[in-house]
Amino acid sequence: MFAQIRFVGFAAAFLLVATGSATAEPLYNKPVYNPETKSYFELFATNPEAARTRLSGGTAQWKWRDAYRVAAGRSYNGVRGRLAIVPSQSVHLFLRNTFEPNISAWIGLRYWCQFHKLQWVDGALPEPGAFAMWGPIWNQGATSPDQKKDRAPCDSSLKSLHLGVHYWSTRDGFYWNANGYNKEFSAIFIEYPTGKP
Repeated sequence: MFAQIRFVGFAAAFLLVATGSATAEPLYNKPVYNPETKSYFELFATNPEAARTRLSGGTAQWKWRDAYRVAAGRSYNGVRGRLAIVPSQSVHLFLRNTFEPNISAWIGLRYWCQFHKLQWVDGALPEPGAFAMWGPIWNQGATSPDQKKDRAPCDSSLKSLHLGVHYWSTRDGFYWNANGYNKEFSAIFIEYPTGKP
């Protein structure tokens, strides 16, 4: 009986670590290779120590459009970066379990208000039924991020307006959320599509 309890306890501890549910230190500014996408991913922050302790002071804050430029201005192994594309559950789990972000971080998805369409930074438009990880305040399974509350997420009459998409921290559920044009965060998920390790 004691051996069985000890095994169950070990199995539960292993499951927590394997699923990213155990508390771990965030991994900032270190590209890690993902063999599925043949890309390196990086959780980038200009001041990782401030980001680790969830402080905003002394850490650059970027709007989505600025994060887009920061990502494109970085390179790794001779390949220019871009805001990360998250096309599948396995890439989502890779980001969560590898980097354990404790603050919100932009990704390479935006919602065009005028067209009611999502678009990845490589130009791809997610198909209906494509992988999505919207948080509880968004309609689950929706191709576009429609809020469940009464207010609209953006004013579709503004032709160039878009909402940037970010991840909440792992502590806050590691879901996607779309935010207004002027929202700022101090972390970015960057992808370097090298095609090889």
